[in-house]
Amino acid sequence: MKAVQCAAIAASFVTCGALAQALEDQVVVAPPAAVQARGPATAAPAPAAASPLLPRAEAGLSATPSLSAPFARLQPQPAWHAYLRDASAPDRMPRDPSAFGRWVTDARLLAGIELTPYLALEGGYVNLVDRGTYFADYGRIDEAAGAMGVKGANTHAAVKLQVPVGERFEAYGKLGMAYSEFNHRDAKGRSVQETDAGPYVGAGARYRINGKASVSAGYEQYGDTANKWGTGNNNGLKAKLNVGF
Repeated sequence: MKAVQCAAIAASFVTCGALAQALEDQVVVAPPAAVQARGPATAAPAPAAASPLLPRAEAGLSATPSLSAPFARLQPQPAWHAYLRDASAPDRMPRDPSAFGRWVTDARLLAGIELTPYLALEGGYVNLVDRGTYFADYGRIDEAAGAMGVKGANTHAAVKLQVPVGERFEAYGKLGMAYSEFNHRDAKGRSVQETDAGPYVGAGARYRINGKASVSAGYEQYGDTANKWGTGNNNGLKAKLNVGF
């Protein structure tokens, strides 16, 4: 009996040894880490913790997305702004004053609020007889000084629609109300002032020849002033060439 037990124990030891050798043959031992040639290895810095007060950047998204070409014009336009300018556009030709008078340009003032690049609320002023640039005799102190409204004035308040057509051509239309005054003397030499109020209509176009020259044409009607005081008071069609130096 003891011989059988000893033989069983011996067989068990032989079996365990064989299993251990088989397991040892299957284990792959990793080679030791390579030693750096220069100095000890430095650990990579830990990523900075995200601040709860700053938004996290999303992967794959741009901070300033761009619109494709068909939708580029739909971007928000700048806010409205006010403007004030003199649209008399003198020809700027050099004209020195003489002993008899000086050259004066009648003002044509425009003021308004541009709500969009195409729409504006506008008001305007021009002398009743807009002579552009003319020679004022020193004998007429008011004219030589460039006084406004000596013979009267045309004023208007209107809605203006401006439409650019291409890079050089633009057209506009205006509709509103006009108030005009006419200062003159009657047959007895007395100073008289006549007034008129009525609809205002304006339309025109401008073509830019180059950066310094343009051609423009426009039509204006101030109430019933053309029938009351004649056609020389800014009613009708006018064209001009603007040249700057």
